[in-house]
Amino acid sequence: MNNQVIRGAMPPEPKKRGRKRKVDPNIQESSAGHVDNVDMRFSSYESASARKRTVTAEERERAVNAAKAFEPANPFCRVVLRPSYLYRGCIMYLPSCFAEKHLSGVSGSIKLQLPDGRQWSVRCLYKGGKAKFSRGWYEFTLENNLGEGDVCVFELLRAGEFVLKVTVFRVMESTGLMHRSH
Repeated sequence: MNNQVIRGAMPPEPKKRGRKRKVDPNIQESSAGHVDNVDMRFSSYESASARKRTVTAEERERAVNAAKAFEPANPFCRVVLRPSYLYRGCIMYLPSCFAEKHLSGVSGSIKLQLPDGRQWSVRCLYKGGKAKFSRGWYEFTLENNLGEGDVCVFELLRAGEFVLKVTVFRVMESTGLMHRSH
């Protein structure tokens, strides 16, 4: 007999993931609340994974070239969005050369501002020559439909208040091509 046919005939048992937790018999847990928490975790994962794109080298190159052609008057940096920058709980590091020169005094919230003036508060921590966005970054990416391969140009508008204008060059035509988002 052919072993490959036999192996393919029986679907593998799904592996159980996660840690076992002890249940305290004195505490009653609402099953509805548990389902909501699970649903929320999966919905945030699904919304982020839906933004994970299959991007061709040509599409990525077009977005990068469009972003390179954009030269703001103020200090700026460019970041190509990776999948790891788009998930809940993710952090995004800004280029060290930009962080050292322009964000060395930041500790706490800064503002990300779109060209249309809308702003989002994002936690930005500077330490050891590196600056990273954490709390608020995921919401910003979600609300602005940012996806893998999009290029963000972060332009320092006001140093004292730490306001960064964000201009987005999109990879996919269906999400607004690589033109600046307005």
